[in-house]
Amino acid sequence: MHIDPKYFNRFLAIVAAMAAILIIFFTFKNQMSDKSDFKKRMFAQDSLQTVYWHDAQDDDSLRISDFKGQFVVLDFWSDWSDKSVDYHKKLASLKRDYPDNMQIVAAAVGMHRDQVITYMQKHAFPFHFVAGSRQFSSFGVPGLPAQLIYKPDGKLQSIFLGFPDDSQYDSLRTVIVNER
Repeated sequence: MHIDPKYFNRFLAIVAAMAAILIIFFTFKNQMSDKSDFKKRMFAQDSLQTVYWHDAQDDDSLRISDFKGQFVVLDFWSDWSDKSVDYHKKLASLKRDYPDNMQIVAAAVGMHRDQVITYMQKHAFPFHFVAGSRQFSSFGVPGLPAQLIYKPDGKLQSIFLGFPDDSQYDSLRTVIVNER
């Protein structure tokens, strides 16, 4: 096949545009598949509740299953975005509204212990701050933030991937109120 030189640049531009569209399409499709696969795996096995999580401040540890009878929000997070503080404020508000019905386990990912402690001291959120990088990697969590919501009976109820919106907080609030 021979392309006339006066059309060659146009041909290259079209090929480059098509390649970019295909890359974007398959990247998006792969990310959606990763998220879907993660959710299916977690609901099928739900082994995160029996994993020991190391406390960020001391040598103690905890498990999600330690909080039977309460809702538990397992929150994988990092401090790379100001949005983290915003959604932690909303979670803290829910925790303050339902102190006896809800626990929040904030699993820091990709942060050093001193960074987590500084964050804890700066914001004083009523959370259990734990190290979460190892579990994040070993369970294949597809991105940050990620929240897993456990019901009082210890069963996984919901998984939110990405920054939660107001409707997710409203849904969580409704579930807590209806389960009390």
